[in-house]
Amino acid sequence: MRIARKLAVGALLAAAATAVLGAGSASAATVTPLPGGVQVDLTPADTVWVAQTHIGQAIAGLPHPSAASFGEALDSAAAMSSQYPGGRVVFTVYGPFNELNGTMLALQ
Repeated sequence: MRIARKLAVGALLAAAATAVLGAGSASAATVTPLPGGVQVDLTPADTVWVAQTHIGQAIAGLPHPSAASFGEALDSAAAMSSQYPGGRVVFTVYGPFNELNGTMLALQ
């Protein structure tokens, strides 16, 4: 039960982060529940907003062991993908909140 609670908190935080990311554009990012985590698919407009605001730098400063690598990866992926008209970023987050891991993709 404790692990389920930690997964739920991690999923809620990822969803909240997506809501903040989506606030920069008229469109909305998609959050898809996965077994043990979530997948977040930023729209092209969200991706451009992330690249322009460098929100990953703010995330990198959060007091979490995964924050620095996640924030740097988010900024890098958004900078690369935003160079293309339909470019977007997709990432997954797995695990309990204190041991998060996942993947990040920069799509053209």
